[in-house]
Amino acid sequence: MKHLLILRPPAQADELEQMLQRQAAAGRIPVTIESASMLAIQGYDDPAHSLIEILSQPWDGALMVSVNAAQYFAQQAQAWAPGYALPRCRWYAVGPVSAAAIANVVQQPVTCPWREHNSDALLKLPELQQVKDQRWLIVRGHGGRELFADTMRARGAQIEYLEVYQRITKTFPADQLQHWQQRVDTILVSSAEQLGAFLAQVPSEALPWLTSCQWVVASERLKQLLPTAMQHNASVADSAASFAMVEAWQRTLQLTKEV
Repeated sequence: MKHLLILRPPAQADELEQMLQRQAAAGRIPVTIESASMLAIQGYDDPAHSLIEILSQPWDGALMVSVNAAQYFAQQAQAWAPGYALPRCRWYAVGPVSAAAIANVVQQPVTCPWREHNSDALLKLPELQQVKDQRWLIVRGHGGRELFADTMRARGAQIEYLEVYQRITKTFPADQLQHWQQRVDTILVSSAEQLGAFLAQVPSEALPWLTSCQWVVASERLKQLLPTAMQHNASVADSAASFAMVEAWQRTLQLTKEV
């Protein structure tokens, strides 16, 4: 029997678990699945910006980095600027899940990369190659990644951040870790924040267990964040979307069969 641990927020973990259960049932693979989130998400009032000022300005393009960004941006717009229209500009997302959430908020088309769903793939879009003197808004969590902004600045764009949520690290009790060590042989994780918070709480004596586990991660960048000894057992999904994570898990099963 396979024992899977999903490191993901509850709603996303539930979706992935259901897909994994269906796939396992179709292949007659006995599995147990549990999930845990290493982070709690809460709203963040960006001290550097007024939302009304942000909504009053013209933008050439805008990016919301995640579903959380879309949800908390919508909450703040409704609470603090109900009379203001959302920016009429080109909206972007890193993947289809966040694109759907953003489109629901802004009621406009949202563009994302087709196959790979990450910042690198987004930056390869043809329309983002010539952005000199364009004004771009990035809606994100407090202290988010700089890759997209740095690259766009290097191409001549003017970048403004609006931070609408923050991540709070959660701790898990020692007996929870012992339970996982005794059962879990496969770990699925789709964000660097979840992975970092998890690894930071695992004591060194548990590292052999993590090294023996199969890993399913959402990107090559995430794989590189694993300790080197764990990377050999990591399967990289095409994106953080649940269906892509399930496909990567299937590849992991096939590889372990061949070995």
